[in-house]
Amino acid sequence: AVVSTQSTGDEEMSTSEGNSDQEVPPQSSAELTQIEFEAYPPADEDWAGVRALLDGLVKGLTLDVGYFSQTLIDNYKVGTVIKGADIEEGEDDPVFAVASILPLTLFPDAAKLKQLTTSLLSKCDPDSTSEIDKILSSSDTAFLLNAKFNNLPLQITAQLYKALKMELITERKENAVYKVKNLVMLTKSYQEPERERKSKRSKTVDTPVQYEGADTAILSSIASHSFSWKITDETLAPMDTTTRAEEVSQGFRTVLVIPTERFLKSVDKIVETMSPES
Repeated sequence: AVVSTQSTGDEEMSTSEGNSDQEVPPQSSAELTQIEFEAYPPADEDWAGVRALLDGLVKGLTLDVGYFSQTLIDNYKVGTVIKGADIEEGEDDPVFAVASILPLTLFPDAAKLKQLTTSLLSKCDPDSTSEIDKILSSSDTAFLLNAKFNNLPLQITAQLYKALKMELITERKENAVYKVKNLVMLTKSYQEPERERKSKRSKTVDTPVQYEGADTAILSSIASHSFSWKITDETLAPMDTTTRAEEVSQGFRTVLVIPTERFLKSVDKIVETMSPES
């Protein structure tokens, strides 16, 4: 599917101080960039772009991001990458977004998967470690990934979720591996300055984080479990010009455990919320 859209690069909160997240290149404030996007199944040629997006998503975790990226590409039946349409030969062809549902049983290297799950468990509150461990050790669990350029138009994100839903429903009819009960989603989140100051007394996050996108805010409301950790070298500056320069928000990463059936039911709300008419 091809989507033609205009972007000035200011759809979301901007990021600074050590964050390597990418953005669709903006023009001057007086210009709009006309960009056409196209959806493709992940392929080997997308490995570097997928890895770059995942690098920004998994900050603070110990894992082989290259291996994770290749496993995602190898299991492309429930997954999509967003790239530019009509890219001429010799031009850069960046991956603007990647979305995937990746069952844990599809990881061929058990040691590399264990490295990731152990790193995730180290971020949990001690009271929930046992339950999270059971989920991360289950064949009924999959990773839900949605990594993208910061200022990708909202309707593109909405279509990624719609595609994931359709592909998962189709694939699990033919492949029992995809009949998973829980989805483990890694997301970007943040705390506003006042909340961040209050949480400094605790090693774990005991005040609510907020989310960069409406999609993750909706999914957080249906999650059965969640936990977060601070990204010390990442701060986010709101676009509100009335906010003082020093009043930046602290970057976090959050894991959401979402029952699969709840996810499928929530996709229509995500699409509606993030559509241009909303």
